[in-house]
Amino acid sequence: MTSLRRAYEQAMHDPAGRVAEQPPAPENELAWQARWFSGACGREFTAASGAKVRVADFGQWNREAGPDFVRASVRIDGNEHRGSIEVDLAASGWEQHGHATNPAYEDVVLHVVVNRPARRHFSRTASNREVVQICLADHEATEAEWSGFAAARPGRCSAPLGEIPSGHLEELLVTAARRRLERKGELLRSMIEARGADAALFEATAVALGYKNNKLPFQLLAQRVPLADAASARGEALLFGVAGFLEKPEPPAGAARTEVAELWSSWWKLRAARSNSILPRRAWNLAGVRPQNHPLRRIAALAAMANRWKSVRSALVAGDLPRLQNVLGPLEHPFWSYHTTWISPRRRTTLALIGPDRIREIHANIALPLALVGGTEPAWMDLPAGPFNTSLRVVSARLFGGTLPRNLPRKLFVHQGLLQIYADFCLRDHGECAQCRFPALVAGLTS
Repeated sequence: MTSLRRAYEQAMHDPAGRVAEQPPAPENELAWQARWFSGACGREFTAASGAKVRVADFGQWNREAGPDFVRASVRIDGNEHRGSIEVDLAASGWEQHGHATNPAYEDVVLHVVVNRPARRHFSRTASNREVVQICLADHEATEAEWSGFAAARPGRCSAPLGEIPSGHLEELLVTAARRRLERKGELLRSMIEARGADAALFEATAVALGYKNNKLPFQLLAQRVPLADAASARGEALLFGVAGFLEKPEPPAGAARTEVAELWSSWWKLRAARSNSILPRRAWNLAGVRPQNHPLRRIAALAAMANRWKSVRSALVAGDLPRLQNVLGPLEHPFWSYHTTWISPRRRTTLALIGPDRIREIHANIALPLALVGGTEPAWMDLPAGPFNTSLRVVSARLFGGTLPRNLPRKLFVHQGLLQIYADFCLRDHGECAQCRFPALVAGLTS
């Protein structure tokens, strides 16, 4: 297994730099700001100047005009600097956005750049002070969970994968799944070190409730309504209000009118102070979302989790799936256990706020990696797989030219390994498989 892991990682790092390049960064500055603030990018960096940078305090997200984060503390070559932090997709954004002449950026102590620039851009304030600049593309911690797709057609690896003995294929998937588990664990470790365990785990569970389509708005929601607020008597109103779902001028009819009225009775007193934090409706992707997975129901679930956070956190830290199921499975809500949207008819039977498939996903993506970085080897090899979703259909089309081989066990590690292979190779190869070294790795397993 060790030699296969070594071969796997060597295949990722092509000496010519073709496959090992970072996948193109999503052109969404807000997403990178949220990722930075979560601590997922890490806190120790080497600046463009060679200085050693450590972020001691990420500060507060600024909702007004000016730098992105204020009241931060950054140690540069061991010396503490207090001030603001600015995050831009490109280094040239400093000049293009007028920061160099804007007095509001005079106290910026760190300029965070996402994409590696083709040439050096200096970040200077109006007083001609150079601002220390770091590039996230130079640090592995920036590798995010992929959100795009490579072409959903067979790749060059589909032929050798079809010939590989089933035992070798399983060994390959275990290797990739283990790598996925370790990387998720390191991500959680970075978040915990930056924000503390409660904030990091609350944010991670919120992202898990966002599924694929709404991870970012749920991450922003957990950052803008932190655990202490979400668990308070007004927490549910804060979550729905900041999410932007109480902004409609006319309340819904029927039972929902009472539900909205109760939320509004708390929210209207808080809205003015939180107006800059309210997410726009366009932040939410409702296309193709199954009714029971509607963000409205998931926000209610997040509020319920916050109210039982001590039990939720204990179950996550324990890494015990039955215990997590016992905590999350029974969660109920007087309205959302019977409705899927504001206007849906009341169901005769209850609908779980968090279903068994989502609980397994939370366990796989949070509890198992958390146990691993905590020094405990989690029991994960025999865990059953969840449902075969859209992402996995694209992956199976790319790697196998269609459906998965029937002899593969329906286990969690199979799905996790497939997703990691796709992320490590398919999304890094921008030459339509021409330079990808994964087919050669697979071919070597058949000999």
